[in-house]
Amino acid sequence: MARHMNDDKVRLLRSLAFKIHRKEIPAEALNDCFEAEGKGGKHRQWRQAVTVLAEDGFVPALLAGELIGAEAAVVMTVLERAKDHRLLSDAIEGIADFLENAES
Repeated sequence: MARHMNDDKVRLLRSLAFKIHRKEIPAEALNDCFEAEGKGGKHRQWRQAVTVLAEDGFVPALLAGELIGAEAAVVMTVLERAKDHRLLSDAIEGIADFLENAES
């Protein structure tokens, strides 16, 4: 079950990184990713994160979805404020790589 959850996280993070790299606004990109993952009523784990995204923003939603930890949230906040889509997408891709390798 944990492997399946990590697969879901990796897929969502890679999709998010791609959208941000294509210069989509991070919060909008994350919302799109949550919607895509939630089609057909699956992936209820993202529901709380969607609510947090609407109320509190991008980084708190990543935390609520357990996509990142507190340390990564500090870095993500700095990258989001810097408005450097390449660094932000690279960092998200790095987290996806880490989660994927942690499964092995």
